[in-house]
Amino acid sequence: MTVLRTTILTAGSMTAGILAAALAVATPASAQIYSIGTGKQGFFTYAAGAAIAKVAADGGLNLRISPFGGSSAYVPGVNAGEQQFGLANELETHFAVIGDQIYKGKPNPDLRVVAVLTPLYSELFVRKDSSIKTIADLKGKRVPTGYASQRVIDVLTKGTLANAGLTYNDITQVPVPNVVGGADEFAQGKTDVFLFALGAGKVAEVDSQVGGLRALPIDNSKEAMARLRQHIPVAYATQIKPGKGRAGVEAPIWAYAYDYLVLANDKVADDVVYKLAKLMHDHKKELAANFGALNGFDPARMAKDLGPVKFHPGAIKYYKELGQWPPKSDDK
Repeated sequence: MTVLRTTILTAGSMTAGILAAALAVATPASAQIYSIGTGKQGFFTYAAGAAIAKVAADGGLNLRISPFGGSSAYVPGVNAGEQQFGLANELETHFAVIGDQIYKGKPNPDLRVVAVLTPLYSELFVRKDSSIKTIADLKGKRVPTGYASQRVIDVLTKGTLANAGLTYNDITQVPVPNVVGGADEFAQGKTDVFLFALGAGKVAEVDSQVGGLRALPIDNSKEAMARLRQHIPVAYATQIKPGKGRAGVEAPIWAYAYDYLVLANDKVADDVVYKLAKLMHDHKKELAANFGALNGFDPARMAKDLGPVKFHPGAIKYYKELGQWPPKSDDK
């Protein structure tokens, strides 16, 4: 019986001896290996991709993590078939498919969705003892911008500021390469705030480094959300509460959310996508054990109406069997 294993290799992560050992037990060349694009170690997508790859391997489907500096660097690769799978948020996927914003004039028509993974809460964090209490208080303050290798984060930053009626003209811009870079700049005292996904390990790390964080609430009024949605059309307002792994949230606050997606190239075989969707559906407990943020994964909500973004036929076949297809148009 062939044993399929998940191999996660990152630059500089293995000594020559360990690498040789890993190769010695790797999957035989005759077995199909599928690449899944993620961010680098420390990113939400890396941890989520590793959790999915572990569940897939246990079910006989071999996925190998391909880490990049950010989703903007690998989403086009999934479209081109250079990576068979990838993780990206709904906002970036929307822009990628229609060729807008960060993908202006460069549509990616061969992207398909395997599953809705989990809601993502993008939060602005300040030091716990900071005089900054609201997003509006960021006027004149140092804010990470640019995100050269993760350009969708720049869109999120603009949308979050717009919620309070601010633009880049109202802040001091500090260019950073990606969200991890933005968090590091904050920890070193070079910015007054940073944006990151709620519950990410990096947030807990920075929380410990600076003596505590506080998440800034959004304005959930109709007018403020309309300003935010001019930049982040897929966002919805939701209330989040304190809880395990939620550094910076000490009382219920309003935040905005949008969903993370598992993507595939449209030419990946239907039976492979079907199998991955089924493995995820049947192993929510294992996914959450591998990465706590996937407690938000809901097996009953793996399909939703994504407008111009299409699902893979293999996934559609499985969701029809579950009774999740066609998805309700009012699903969040």
